[in-house]
Amino acid sequence: MSIVIDNLSYIYMKGTPYEKVALSGINLKIESGEFVGIIGHTGSGKSTLIQHLNGLLKPSSGSVRINGIDTRNKDLKELRRIVGIVFQYPEHQLFEETVFKDVAFGLLKYGMSEEEVDRQVKAAIKNVGLDESVLDKSPFELSGGQKRRVAIAGVLVMNPKILILDEPTAGLDPAGRDEIFSIIRRMHRELGITIILVSHSMEDIAEIADRVIVMNNGTIEMDGSPEEIFSDPWRLEEIGLSAPQITYLMKKLKTFIPGVNDKIYTIEEAKKEISKYLGRLKND
Repeated sequence: MSIVIDNLSYIYMKGTPYEKVALSGINLKIESGEFVGIIGHTGSGKSTLIQHLNGLLKPSSGSVRINGIDTRNKDLKELRRIVGIVFQYPEHQLFEETVFKDVAFGLLKYGMSEEEVDRQVKAAIKNVGLDESVLDKSPFELSGGQKRRVAIAGVLVMNPKILILDEPTAGLDPAGRDEIFSIIRRMHRELGITIILVSHSMEDIAEIADRVIVMNNGTIEMDGSPEEIFSDPWRLEEIGLSAPQITYLMKKLKTFIPGVNDKIYTIEEAKKEISKYLGRLKND
């Protein structure tokens, strides 16, 4: 279920005095089952790029193919089943009387039997870590984190092979953030779907993504593993970004303790490295 982007460019309001080039010469391939993080400053092209992945936007030039489907085609019904997008604050789009009706909304367009709808809704609710008891409740009775999970279930119920999440933890408290990331990790591990996560948080991307794409002024500035991307925080700073804060702390620590590994990008890695160093001191 690969994504192949060939020389993609996109211009907003083309041919008007307000014309703006949002993407320019994007070449990208994402293989089935990858977990990709996309980072970039505001206006870098992140949101424009992901809206091309299910045909919400059409290329001004170049092409986007999802599993061989060209997004410039008129009939994108199959593409919309393959690619699911969870936009920022998706709970604002909840509108039905019950959680069941909200999650089932997309399925009803496909003429499925009541039994099949019921089965898929319950499976989706389970996959986002909610109990079936919420299905009869109004979505507006739920907590912020629960609403976010219901909104994700409404996309997941379509059984997408590619799931795109735009700032999925925005506005949540630390407990809600941890719950959402735990669910995303489990979906990737158990369902084997391709996940593309857009985030402003370097800490989140370092912790959860296997590959990081850095956007800058409508182009791909960097593309590599978290280790490759965050090992050069000064290059990130040049384009208005940064490495995770723990990376700066470890680099500062290395100036006092040369033996410490400063190529650290998550708090868990830092804990292990410091524990390892303290263990060596104790043995010495």
